[in-house]
Amino acid sequence: MYRKKLFFYFFLVFAVFTFAIALLQFNRESKFKREQLNSNLENYTGIVNNFVLLNRLYEKEEYTLIDSLYGIIGNKNLRITLISPDGQVLYDTDVEKHEVMENHLERPEIQEAIQSTQGTDIRESASTGTPYYYLAKNYGNYLVRTAIDYDMDVKSFLQAEKMFFIVIIILFFIMTILLVYISGKFGKTLSRLKDFAVKAGRDEAIDPEMEFPGNELGVISKQIVRIYGNLKKTRDAISMEKEKLIRHLYISREGIAIFSPEKTKILSNSLFIQNINYISDKPALNPEHVFSLPEFSEANSFIDKNLSEEVAFLQTELPVKTFSINKRGKYFSVHVIIFSDKTFEISVNDITSHEQEKNIKQQLTSNIAHELRTPVSSITGYLETITSNKELDTEKKGYFAEKAYKQAVRLSELISDISVLNRIEEGAVTFDSEVIKIGEIVKEITENLNTKLRERKITTRVSISDRISVKGNYSLIYSIFQNLFENTIIHAGENITAGLDCYFEDENYYYLSYYDTGKGIPENHIGRVFERFYRVEKGRSRKSGGTGLGLAIIKNAVLFHKGEISVKNRDEGGVEFFFSLRKNPA
Repeated sequence: MYRKKLFFYFFLVFAVFTFAIALLQFNRESKFKREQLNSNLENYTGIVNNFVLLNRLYEKEEYTLIDSLYGIIGNKNLRITLISPDGQVLYDTDVEKHEVMENHLERPEIQEAIQSTQGTDIRESASTGTPYYYLAKNYGNYLVRTAIDYDMDVKSFLQAEKMFFIVIIILFFIMTILLVYISGKFGKTLSRLKDFAVKAGRDEAIDPEMEFPGNELGVISKQIVRIYGNLKKTRDAISMEKEKLIRHLYISREGIAIFSPEKTKILSNSLFIQNINYISDKPALNPEHVFSLPEFSEANSFIDKNLSEEVAFLQTELPVKTFSINKRGKYFSVHVIIFSDKTFEISVNDITSHEQEKNIKQQLTSNIAHELRTPVSSITGYLETITSNKELDTEKKGYFAEKAYKQAVRLSELISDISVLNRIEEGAVTFDSEVIKIGEIVKEITENLNTKLRERKITTRVSISDRISVKGNYSLIYSIFQNLFENTIIHAGENITAGLDCYFEDENYYYLSYYDTGKGIPENHIGRVFERFYRVEKGRSRKSGGTGLGLAIIKNAVLFHKGEISVKNRDEGGVEFFFSLRKNPA
């Protein structure tokens, strides 16, 4: 299209220029030939005037002698007329009775000659009916008019040479061909540059060795392609680094969210939502919920102050704010940083786990020994009673044997739970992975526990869509929900409700909530319930049959599947667990 336009514009300019040259040349040549014809006729008038003067014809009024001159001239196409200043015809070679001829004063050539000594005209003669080319010259006492037949010969003589126009036309066609070639070369460069721009706009592959002509436009085009190639490499490198950053963000053990100057989420990870869920008194559906929490009022004030238009800062001097939040026995470190483009980052990190981890490591060995010692001592005592008292009746022996069996079962459960926790810590190598539908697992667990649930008068409310599925280890996922429901049966009390819901989801995670309306957990204990063998009431788990490892297994199983878990007491009564599980990648 551009090539056609370019050719059209050049062609139009050249055509106008050619036409102007041809018109100028035509006018010049026509003028020249007319002047040449006038010169010939003027020579004739001069000869006639000299003849009149020489022979004193004006004084004698014997103008017929001009016939002899006409015969000497010998040009049969020549007409000679002698006219008085008042327009009276004195002599005419083509009309014998010139006396009867009408007055010629109003003839154009006569009027022009009277006013400027010489005049010309082309017209048909009123006297003879023949077309003439007239030239009249004023000599004072009379006017001499010469005329020549305006026939084809004269017309051809006055016209411009045709050869000139033929040459012009040939040159015009040659220049047109050259214009086609030149516009084609120029258009070829633009066409390739256009193809490059279209591919660049579509982010398609571009040949870095794309050829362009060696002219200035070609050099510019090559530089554009080279610059684009460098920019694309830089953009790809930045994109790769961005992807690394995003992946790192999602697997980071820090709760991080990045927001726009309008406080809308740009990027966040699941741990950030998990942490603000723990801090919040209500479930947080998205990261923007953080700005409505009173615990973050200090961060809000700092952000609003630095986002105002009046505040400006350098990249090397970014505003930073750090403070801590204590909520339900947990400590969170909050870090806020404002970037130069007025976007900002908030990180919320649970810093209580570091101290708790130290205590767990110190107490783990003694806890295991203590927990194992109790059932072992009970089994040993019951068996010693049986073996040392040979006279015990069968009923007593059966009673002590049953007690020993129950303690052996509890010991087996303890060893099994400890084994599960150790295997989780060993990593994914020891566990198989498969696609698991959460709804099916929960349905199976509630059916298996139906008798115990009815005994404790516990109503279940499960709102899980059939489409919710995760990829992980079946036994670990099963143990999460099994232990949650069993924990409710054992500790929550009677005449309550237990519920499970998926309250939010993003691209990578499902966010689940499990709650019961039972007794709840004292606030001074709620931060430690996920510790191994930790008991809110000493001896409570032993009396009710628990191992003290259920919640620890739940937490470690959730963490194993790249999720997070937290717990808090509900305002309405009871306890609520918030945890996330990574989605099954399609």
